[in-house]
Amino acid sequence: MPTVKFSLNDEYYAVLKEMAKEDGVSIQDCVRNRLFNVKTIFTPAEAVDRVMKKCESGEYEKGTTFTLPKLYGESWTIERGVAGAFGKQFFNYVTDVCPEKIGYVGMTNYGRHAQYVVK
Repeated sequence: MPTVKFSLNDEYYAVLKEMAKEDGVSIQDCVRNRLFNVKTIFTPAEAVDRVMKKCESGEYEKGTTFTLPKLYGESWTIERGVAGAFGKQFFNYVTDVCPEKIGYVGMTNYGRHAQYVVK
């Protein structure tokens, strides 16, 4: 896979970092998404929105546990390597941005998916 590198001064790096934070994605994904106008449902902010909508509809309530594949259901079409990166982004996002809404429980029995709980 080709690697593309470019340099930014501190000011532009801060802007890019803020853009990625607003999008709820990594800097790499932010650049890729904006450069190629990619729209994806697999962002931490989108996943949190899905959890909150399921809470509003009564499907989830306080104490409900879930994994990302379970949350997305049939829409979970993401490839394994990308899924791992998305899972890490989601973990960091809920830990930093909304720890009062969603908490990390641990790994599932098979150790392949992180499990979360609605607070």
